[in-house]
Amino acid sequence: MGENGEKHKISCAIDHIIDVQMRGKIREENVLYIVENINVAAIETTLWSMEWAIAELDNHPTVQQKIRDEISTVLKGKSVITQTPKETKVVVNAWWLANNPAWWNHPNEFRPEQFLEEDGGTEAAVAGGKVDFRYLPFGIGRRSCPEIILALPIPGLVIAKLVSNFNMQAPPGEGKVDTSEKGGQFSLHFAKHSTVVFKLVAA
Repeated sequence: MGENGEKHKISCAIDHIIDVQMRGKIREENVLYIVENINVAAIETTLWSMEWAIAELDNHPTVQQKIRDEISTVLKGKSVITQTPKETKVVVNAWWLANNPAWWNHPNEFRPEQFLEEDGGTEAAVAGGKVDFRYLPFGIGRRSCPEIILALPIPGLVIAKLVSNFNMQAPPGEGKVDTSEKGGQFSLHFAKHSTVVFKLVAA
């Protein structure tokens, strides 16, 4: 609330899009197209990733238990990792990632073949294979997908929380979740949605 009693207006991206429309730069159908793309590309794709993860975890209980055991071992009952002081700004040295001789043979040489070797022999797997520069689903450079800021952390956090607290199973009488697929605009979808039963894990 401002000093004169007026509420502060919260501005967002949609405000700017509507402002451009009001000035006659774009039409209403352009606004609808932009909003639809924001919703589908930044929200629904992440939802679909989590749907598939839940279905596969339901069908592979040993993997589900392995994840739960690792979470329990690493966190030891703590929901927050506190090695880093609160409000610390963490800056990633991207140059060192690409030039660290511990990860790359001859990092200062131009050697495209390091990305072309077969699995097991490639040098492109960084930090224990967690990042592989042969596979860039979000693109790279100035036109890379901005949704990466949601798609990388959110599914992992949500799935970890679910596996920590629930046992995911198919409903009684059903063997596995049906993972038959059909095509979509941005992602594969389930051809038929199934029900997953969530049972609390004993503390």
